[in-house]
Amino acid sequence: MDMALKLVKPEGRHFVIHLANKSIRSTMLLSEFRRRPASEQPVIEERSSLVYFNIEAVIDGEVFVVGLAIPEQYSLHKMWTDIRDVCWGHPIRDANGIKVQVMFPWQSEQQVILSDKDLLEACNQLKVKGYNWARFAVTANEDCVSSFSSVVQASNKSANVDQCEATTKVLSKGDNDETGEAATEVLPDLKENETSADKFTQQLNNEADNGNEELHYGYAGFANELDEFEDDYEYEAAVDGSYPDDYDSSHLFGTESDSDKDLDDYESGDDSGDDSEDDFEEQACIRYEKNAGGFEFNSVGGEIVLRPGQLFVSVYEFRKVLKVFAIRNEFRLKKLKNEKTRVTCVCAAVGCTWRIHASLNWNKKSFQIKTHCPDHTCPRVDDNFEASLNWIEATYLHLFKANPDIKISVIAAGLMQKYGIECNNQRLYGAKRKAFELLGQDHKASYSKLFRYMHALLNSNPGSTVSLERDWFGGAEFLIFKRFFICFDSSRRGFFEGCRPMIGVDGCHLKGPYRGVLLTAVSIDANYGIYPLAMCVAETENNDSWQYFMDKLYDQVGCNSGEGLCFISDRQKGVLNALDRIFPLSLKRYCCRHIYANFKQKFLGLLLKKVFWRACRSLNAANFNSHMEELKTINPERYEWLMKIPTVCWAKHLFPPHTKCNHVTNNMTESFNNWINNFRGLPIVRMFEEIRRKTMRLIHRRHEAALGWNNELPPVVRRKVIKGREEARSLSIIFGHNETFEILEDVTKIVIVDLLKRKCDCGEWAISGMPCKHALCCIDAKRYNVEDYVHPFLKMAAYIAAYKHQIIPVPDEKMWPLLLHDNL
Repeated sequence: MDMALKLVKPEGRHFVIHLANKSIRSTMLLSEFRRRPASEQPVIEERSSLVYFNIEAVIDGEVFVVGLAIPEQYSLHKMWTDIRDVCWGHPIRDANGIKVQVMFPWQSEQQVILSDKDLLEACNQLKVKGYNWARFAVTANEDCVSSFSSVVQASNKSANVDQCEATTKVLSKGDNDETGEAATEVLPDLKENETSADKFTQQLNNEADNGNEELHYGYAGFANELDEFEDDYEYEAAVDGSYPDDYDSSHLFGTESDSDKDLDDYESGDDSGDDSEDDFEEQACIRYEKNAGGFEFNSVGGEIVLRPGQLFVSVYEFRKVLKVFAIRNEFRLKKLKNEKTRVTCVCAAVGCTWRIHASLNWNKKSFQIKTHCPDHTCPRVDDNFEASLNWIEATYLHLFKANPDIKISVIAAGLMQKYGIECNNQRLYGAKRKAFELLGQDHKASYSKLFRYMHALLNSNPGSTVSLERDWFGGAEFLIFKRFFICFDSSRRGFFEGCRPMIGVDGCHLKGPYRGVLLTAVSIDANYGIYPLAMCVAETENNDSWQYFMDKLYDQVGCNSGEGLCFISDRQKGVLNALDRIFPLSLKRYCCRHIYANFKQKFLGLLLKKVFWRACRSLNAANFNSHMEELKTINPERYEWLMKIPTVCWAKHLFPPHTKCNHVTNNMTESFNNWINNFRGLPIVRMFEEIRRKTMRLIHRRHEAALGWNNELPPVVRRKVIKGREEARSLSIIFGHNETFEILEDVTKIVIVDLLKRKCDCGEWAISGMPCKHALCCIDAKRYNVEDYVHPFLKMAAYIAAYKHQIIPVPDEKMWPLLLHDNL
């Protein structure tokens, strides 16, 4: 557009210009018309013909972000001026000559820039390669013969700029400063200039004639800025010089009411707003020029270091990082501005100089730190209110998930050790309660996935038994979860092919918000290891839940009403009733530890404990009767109470020999419950998945280990044999016919061993399936191979057979079958 611009006599610290025969009184200060560097130029919409470049300068190995520039409108002089603006205190500012070389990413050699044409050609080469940034190596060169020599000399002529540093004015935030940042403006001494308007006008003309292109108030500089503003806002003046009604010229000249503003929008980079009335020295803050690019925030070794220019994905990430930064550095935040587009915080301590400001970056896509005053002048605080219950809940949510019964003292110790802060119990209890509420939402959503999870298991592991039971409770609108049972086909095969017919059943409480119990069934492998068989989540341990569990278990391992199987439990009534109904022909054992727990509640005494355990572990009837008579002598009432319990269920000498298991306790189920203890607080689907994965790793690890054994006996059985041989050294042996032997332990104790019948009077060989010390004494005396006298249940072949069937992996949740089902 054609416009006439004429600089008229200044009026005080303002001046009047004529634009297209229309007089407009400018309210901008004269100091505001200094030429801005490229990094402070206003952001406009990118046009098809113009591309913004990020300009960077490498000086003595240090990278300086110069700013954004359009190559077609950029020059060596402007670059040098921008570099001087961002290199405060660097010796390069005082150089008489410099050398500029462009650094191309695709070649190691650098190309010297001698003119503006070379600069434009270098940018065009980068643009062709797809780059939108340019990096230049700048070095001081006193003998440099280039256009930059005159640039430096011209820059040094602007003595009025350098002389103004003595009269630097610390400006407080104006209405146009959203950040509330303190900034310094170099203001010329206008006292003598105000005395004579003609003298001032003549000074401008002289500076323009001398080639100083950094004039603060020159006609040419102002006209160029005016043209840029017109291009930015894309308004066209009419023929008579007037503008449309909706055109706001305040961004060009301001208004009378804005005459007290110290910074305009482009210099502050923010919207208007009062943040603070405190003045900050420029040297106390590290500022980051607007539109100067930025770099992504990354914590260094777990430490948070905040710097101007750091970019965050959103304001929420910045707030989160800032909170953790305040907690770790033990100070409290005071939020002056806390909006979606800007955040300004100071230290809450009175008089402290720490301050930070961040807002949207130039492309409005990231959140960027613009100003940071890192130094504190206040003492540290112990009870930091920044560690709110929401923050504690989010920070330690993984601990609440892993152990819902975790004590707040553990959380308090973690906060003190890692962050050095103390929190009262009320805040810690609130965080724990909020964590449980959040976990409850995860658990609730997990129950709705059970139907698809059931079909995913059945598709991956054909032949398995997976059952989901739902019911209506209290006229509920939706079906309510009741029970979920899992028994893999591979577990069933391994149980029949390599495990002893001994099943331990027990239940443990879940730790989630909906509680419930986990019913489990485990067996014993040839190496005395725990073999997971089945599991079920139910509402509680009662007759119905155990009957449901046993009914589903019978589908996998039951036949002939459970004949040949032996179950060991803690005498829970629900278990016994379910066994009598589902497995009527099975054998039952009671855990002696639970029997003694009930026994000692009524009858105290250490002597009774020893006598009880001697009786239940007796290997023959003679020893058992002897210990029971001793118990009867001590207290007949205690003897009568114990004899009411069927001795066949807890006395070892009455255990059926075909099970080849001499366990008098149900520790195998207790061990399994402890093995999965970390998963009992997880959502139900994730809990089953974690148990399944852990079982898969167990099966694979044991199978691979067994393939590497070089002995027919598993390690535990082999150690028991070695221990038995050591005990057999003190025994005396008398040989008889047909593989019969008489073993003398002492003068009064005699034991008969028959190797053909695999029988010993002590009873241990028949019950456990492994030769006792008496049998080992005879086997070694005859130089026989001990492996021939160990039951097949305790050999390597049985162990490998138990673990050769692997659980088939289950696909990701996204690949589970999509089936219509009722919500839970």
